[in-house]
Amino acid sequence: MPALTELERSLHRHLVDGGNLGGLGPALGMSQKEASILYTGMCDLLGSPRNPAALVAICYALGAVQPPELLDPSGIALPQEERDLLPLFAIGLSAADMAAQLDRKQWKVNEQAKEVLDNLQAKTRAQAVHVAWQYGIVTGPAIREWLETGDPAGTKTTAPLSGLGPVLYIQTREGEVADTPRALCAARGPAEAMALLAYWDQAADDRDERGALWARASEVLSRSGRPVGQPVPGVHPARQPDTMRRQRCRLCFGHARLELPRKPGYLYLVTDNERRPQGGYRTTEPPVCIDHALVCADSEPRLQSGHTALLVTSSTESGVLGTRYVPLGDSANVAAVSESQGFHPYADRERMRWVLASALVRDLTAYKIIDLRRLIRSTFPTPSAPASRRPFATA
Repeated sequence: MPALTELERSLHRHLVDGGNLGGLGPALGMSQKEASILYTGMCDLLGSPRNPAALVAICYALGAVQPPELLDPSGIALPQEERDLLPLFAIGLSAADMAAQLDRKQWKVNEQAKEVLDNLQAKTRAQAVHVAWQYGIVTGPAIREWLETGDPAGTKTTAPLSGLGPVLYIQTREGEVADTPRALCAARGPAEAMALLAYWDQAADDRDERGALWARASEVLSRSGRPVGQPVPGVHPARQPDTMRRQRCRLCFGHARLELPRKPGYLYLVTDNERRPQGGYRTTEPPVCIDHALVCADSEPRLQSGHTALLVTSSTESGVLGTRYVPLGDSANVAAVSESQGFHPYADRERMRWVLASALVRDLTAYKIIDLRRLIRSTFPTPSAPASRRPFATA
């Protein structure tokens, strides 16, 4: 169970009481910038999207905060179309995403969202999620299932990821199997003063040069060394960090560096969810080559709600996405703190000793926002079959 500080608990109480992020600084007796950093750090710790309603639900589901006492479900009367919205509030969906999930018009979802707040006498969606938890409309098992699978129980599911968009090099393929958690232990190496997470049969390349222990998974490769098979949700814990570290194209593993006349750099496609409050972007998505930029922008699922094209001239490997473990007593056995993954900075060496990494995280610190289609037109000036329309072109 993630341990929260008193300030983090106060942040949760502020959201439950109907406070918004704009008033978080004064409520906690700190500057708004400090409050924003506290909020994003808490979201990263718990594996929550940066959405107050989702953060409230995840705190209850993981036991980071004592859930409220349950009330008699018969004590609340809500139309079914309003009840349907509450589990989606709890996973941080936008009105557009809720409309798509429920097959409704967006204007209707906006109208029903206002009505459900009025009926629950809630000021915000986060407060509505708190009330919904009390009446059993939002539940711990549903939230934990969402954290594990990306699909909350009891809601309409969308089409599987394997049927949408281009097949990325970094994606996991059917038949690629992750190593069992039983392969992990608490160990002390010859140069280590303190115990740390390790494999019972650890090899030299299981840990990177900055000390992170990486998840293991088998690979299904063709004779040419390319991943093959039906894609399944998730990224491969060897291909993603290799692609990100070398800043290669996430679709074809080709070169993603653009040698422009005045400012060469790497082409990244980012979303607002990856924007950092203090500036810049934090992402687990490697760059894309010019050949495949347009096909990714037009059909990659995560980019369909909006994206920004960046020419990145400076970035740093800031940490990993992974699962934190703890030793069980004095034995060599270990257990995961929670099933959800969070961001763990390389700078926090104490935390990193107990993290099993699954994706490399890069902070984009210097960049220029560019018009992707104009760049494509200048790169492919003739109208005949630009490479961006050939999903499996090689770089």
